[in-house]
Amino acid sequence: MDSPRIKDSYTISEVSRLFGIGVDSLRYYERLGILAPARAANGYRIYSLSDMYKLACIKELRNLGLGMDAIGAYLDRQDLESTERLIADETRLIEQQIASLTERKAALAERQARLDAARDAVTGEVTVEHMPLRRCVQLSGRLERDEEMDLFISRLHRRYDEQLPLLGTMTVGAFFDRDALAAGRADMFGSVFFVIDDAQVPCDFELPAGRYLTYRYRGPYAQDAVALRRLAEARGTDGLCADASPFEIYEIDNRDTVREDEFLTRVEIALG
Repeated sequence: MDSPRIKDSYTISEVSRLFGIGVDSLRYYERLGILAPARAANGYRIYSLSDMYKLACIKELRNLGLGMDAIGAYLDRQDLESTERLIADETRLIEQQIASLTERKAALAERQARLDAARDAVTGEVTVEHMPLRRCVQLSGRLERDEEMDLFISRLHRRYDEQLPLLGTMTVGAFFDRDALAAGRADMFGSVFFVIDDAQVPCDFELPAGRYLTYRYRGPYAQDAVALRRLAEARGTDGLCADASPFEIYEIDNRDTVREDEFLTRVEIALG
């Protein structure tokens, strides 16, 4: 059986079919000056074997993630030096991508570990836990509705832009408003905060290492008052612990589920 004969020139539809490149993309390459197919007498584009070679290079470089400007510059001066520079640049890019993916994988594993721990947490009991030093960033404001809390959490995360990890992996908390607690209300807050692990990010305050009275509950936040009264009883005091600067940590919240019955909240008070 005879082998198919290699032609000296191809139409744009033939090139599109051979390379799996859309006709619009081929015209775009021409507008950029990367390809310059000849024109037949009828005005149709005619691609030479040299054009076909360039297209093979373009497709390979596009698969490596190069932009058209970089490809054009490379094809304008394709020699050993530029090829070696291209290899070095692409190697660095791949290493950056690997590092980014590794970081994302670690963040996902951390988030899963947090959910696993929260799923097994004991609720409805006052306990004493020893906490490490926690560095925090904070955004203050008088907050009453869940929507306000969500807005402040988003604003705080945006304030630090690229410095913080994904919001879903962060430890998020809020301080109760002490004036509201003194008035018998446990549904108002004075600030939201994140616990940050990166020592390069300046913190607004620190939660000291030491012993903390804690109370966990599952379900709606309306249980805050019960939690604070239980903590007050453990301290031998009355009311809602307005004198102790109580705060809560959202171990499972609307970053993880829209079902309130699945929420897990930890209320804490530092022990002197």
